[in-house]
Amino acid sequence: MGTLAPGLSRKLKKVLESRTDTPEVLGSLNTLSTFYTDNTPQARRNLRSTIEKRSLDINEEFLQASRASQLSLDRVEDEVNALADCCDRIAKALSSCSTSTGDIISTTERLKQELEMTTQRQEIVSCFLRDYQLSNEEINALREDDLSENFFEALSHVQEIHSNCKILLRTHHQRAGLELMDMMAVYQEGAYERLCRWVQAECRKLGDTDNPEVGDLLRTAVRCLKERPVLFKYCAEEVANLRHNALFRRFISALTRGGPGGMPRPIEVHAHDPLRYVGDMLGWLHQALASERELVLALLDPDAAVDTGPNASRFSKNSEADSGKTESDMTFVLDRIFEGVCRPFKVRVEQVLQSQPSFIVSYKLSNTLEFYSYTISDLLGRETALCSTLWALKDASQKTFFEILKTRGEKLLRYPPLVAADLSPPPAVREGVSLLLEIIETHNSMMVPASTNEPAFDPVISALLDPIIQMCERAAEAHKSKGVSHLSRRRMSTESSQISKSSVDAILSTGSPAPASQVRDFSDSG
Repeated sequence: MGTLAPGLSRKLKKVLESRTDTPEVLGSLNTLSTFYTDNTPQARRNLRSTIEKRSLDINEEFLQASRASQLSLDRVEDEVNALADCCDRIAKALSSCSTSTGDIISTTERLKQELEMTTQRQEIVSCFLRDYQLSNEEINALREDDLSENFFEALSHVQEIHSNCKILLRTHHQRAGLELMDMMAVYQEGAYERLCRWVQAECRKLGDTDNPEVGDLLRTAVRCLKERPVLFKYCAEEVANLRHNALFRRFISALTRGGPGGMPRPIEVHAHDPLRYVGDMLGWLHQALASERELVLALLDPDAAVDTGPNASRFSKNSEADSGKTESDMTFVLDRIFEGVCRPFKVRVEQVLQSQPSFIVSYKLSNTLEFYSYTISDLLGRETALCSTLWALKDASQKTFFEILKTRGEKLLRYPPLVAADLSPPPAVREGVSLLLEIIETHNSMMVPASTNEPAFDPVISALLDPIIQMCERAAEAHKSKGVSHLSRRRMSTESSQISKSSVDAILSTGSPAPASQVRDFSDSG
């Protein structure tokens, strides 16, 4: 058997090796069965052309079915091409713009950096102006005649700037610091002078009323004015002088005219009653001192806790040195205010003492003056004019009281009473004991200041009882000498037994017990 050609052999081998049960072959055969119906030699010869024709038909169908999509894709392609052309033109435009705006961008960046630096400088300048300069509104507030809260805010800002300049002097900007300090000093001095004039004017208004009220604005003004001791002293003296005149007028009015509408009645209506007269004047002065102290404390130290007791100076913000200075200023002002009422008060009390009051009244006057002397000294100070007047009047009333006791004692000693037959106490002794009991009752019920001890009572008892005791001793001595002479005469005229009996009767008839020495003499002579 002859060999096959190499090409045919390969094809035959390929056909023999191909599998007919694969899904691809099966699918192809199924598709072929749809249009290959006649298995004839002619059909087998035309199988290839039939398949190709079938493929062409399928492709034509596919082209017909995809024609609309193809047209759409063509339109999309045209649009994409147009868009690409537009993007090309934009890119060319951007490229040309980037080239032309390169300088603008670099300039913008430079200006942006300069703006940031300028903004920082502006903030620095604003802070400097805030810490070292006054605004136009603050300058106008410092120059206005009518003070308001804006004035004190501006003055506080001036003080802050002045303090900031001291910090500026420690840097290399010393010249600027000195110039600013000079400028602020001018504003500050002008503001303090205007403040002083305003406070003086307000204080004059306080002098026109009996019970003035210190406003918050005036308190703030005085608090600021304390930074200038000289100007503060001028205002304190102005307050003292004005309240001095006002208090003098009020005191004279209380003495002569009384209150509004005649109530309360004038104090001098009770001039016939020395104790009430002097007590009303002292009570009025004490009440006036409490109100004036409260007013002065509100003016001189607005931060103080107002209290009219002896320990009235309780300060919330001040140091101990400032507290002592404020207390000294208050004492000076109050002393000046009450200096005017000292003379009319002293004259009237001296008139009462010269009117020769009774023994008990003079003692009560002395105790009343002593009580108010201690009380007002605790409020006002011992070295002030009013306290000096009170202590002098207290000494004068005590002197009057003891002079009355002395006069009474001298009278008792000059004319001692005779010893009664029944040895009963003479009327002078009864009167003296009655006065002593009344004095003791008065002493026990008198007012004693909390800041001092109870006054000594022994000198009063001694001044009252010593003359009575001396009077009794002199009366006994006189009675003794009289009894001895009478007994001697009886001894020369009667017998011894009768003499003894008559001497005993004489002793009993005198109404005074004989001393032991005299009894022994009688026994020896019997």
